Amino acid sequence: MEKIVILLTETALETVPKELLNDPVIIKDARRRHKDARYLILDRARHHRAMIDLPNAEKRGRPDILHQALLLIQGSLLARNNLVKTYVHTINNLVIDVDPEIRPPRNYENFTGLMSQLFKEGKVPPYGKPLLKFVNGIDYILNTELTDHKILLDDVKGKEISWKSFINYIKEFRRPLIMIGAFPRGSFDERTYQLADDVFRIGKYVMDTSSILCRLLTILEIELGLLS
Repeated sequence: MEKIVILLTETALETVPKELLNDPVIIKDARRRHKDARYLILDRARHHRAMIDLPNAEKRGRPDILHQALLLIQGSLLARNNLVKTYVHTINNLVIDVDPEIRPPRNYENFTGLMSQLFKEGKVPPYGKPLLKFVNGIDYILNTELTDHKILLDDVKGKEISWKSFINYIKEFRRPLIMIGAFPRGSFDERTYQLADDVFRIGKYVMDTSSILCRLLTILEIELGLLS
């Protein structure tokens, strides 16, 4: 295995939708933060009352899941040894290319500010080499990374598999693409299932994004001799 490509899938990251821009909750938050409401990051913790009637609301407004995931991946020994490449697929079908060198802000408010800038400018920083940038869909990933197998984790519809068997399985591939949901609850979209070659559930219980990543990254670091 040369490298793994991680795609954080259907991530609960988006700016405030147009239908909520005139909601008093959103207007108040934008004024308090001195931000243009169009580029506020939708956040369940701050915008819950505005989101109640939003379609698919249970999957939306949780950028903290992405924040935790990026801290884990980008701070891993795999990242430091150029053995993992990260992409983010959002709930609105946008795709973000994450530069291997980026170390996300540990402060959550700084992180959402960075995401707000990304949505406004299309890349961060807006000048020079981008550490985060929007790219042209999932096809960009497949064409750029030339992945040889696409695996979806950790799903109730998936085939149950142990961690040991899973790691042995992915080691057979040169550059596997591992898709991990980064939303709080609900099901994957049908197009996500159609993209996957395999769908797995590791163990008897569905795990949250951070739990999957902690185990996956650590086991791979041990298997590849980075952690003894």
